[in-house]
Amino acid sequence: MSKILTYYKNLPKNEWNELRKSVSWVEYIIWWIIRILMIHASVQIYGMCKAGEKDSILFVQICVTTLVTFAASLFRIIFPKQIFLGRIPYSAQKYATACAFFCSYFGHYHDLCAKPGFDTLLHIVTGFLLVFACYEIVMSMQLTDKPVSGFIASVIGFGMNCFVIILWEIFEFTVDYIGGGNLQAYIPVFSEGEKLIFKIFGDPATQDQLPVFDTMLDMIMALVSSVPAAALLWVKTAHQNKKREALQKSVQLSNQPQSEETETPVCV
Repeated sequence: MSKILTYYKNLPKNEWNELRKSVSWVEYIIWWIIRILMIHASVQIYGMCKAGEKDSILFVQICVTTLVTFAASLFRIIFPKQIFLGRIPYSAQKYATACAFFCSYFGHYHDLCAKPGFDTLLHIVTGFLLVFACYEIVMSMQLTDKPVSGFIASVIGFGMNCFVIILWEIFEFTVDYIGGGNLQAYIPVFSEGEKLIFKIFGDPATQDQLPVFDTMLDMIMALVSSVPAAALLWVKTAHQNKKREALQKSVQLSNQPQSEETETPVCV
């Protein structure tokens, strides 16, 4: 019992130290600016919902994505470090926060998702950023700090991102089915660039096929953007591994006992 009390007593200090090691002051300030904007948007949407101007499902979306900006801190406080959710690094939070901000604040609060081309741009940006977030989260599942190669890192980030993309499309379908939304473009809003796909593959036979087109376009754009992100993660991880190896070698050399060289007198 005393160990548990000591753990939670030292938890705020330990978490703050870990946060400072992982996040710069500039990043931390930006986090709070985003959080304040998201909370303000939630309050505004709640007022619109009460006035009947917005659907309540939009308020739920904004609230959930606002919680995402606090996810790493909440998980690390709620869950013990024996569970990987309690070890999710703060470095993953910045990627998740950026995705939530672009998606919810700009996309839904400012209703930019209704503008042609924004939804595709959103999936390109989030597809890129989530590769790094997914890699950080998966690496937190291991109990040691054992590094992986750059290739394995890119496979982890890309593969988990594919899984998240599928989950997101399932989420869009569920929200549209239950709440009567338009996340899957039942009411079509496509840019001229997106309409080029129609010219290549042909126009949909019926309006009912448009949600399928929207879903596939979202998945393709997210996957396309995740390829350069995976390549960048490969290079970044390989560079970090080289720096770690060089540091370990320098530490080993400094710890080796230096033999004292005795000078023998030279007879002339």
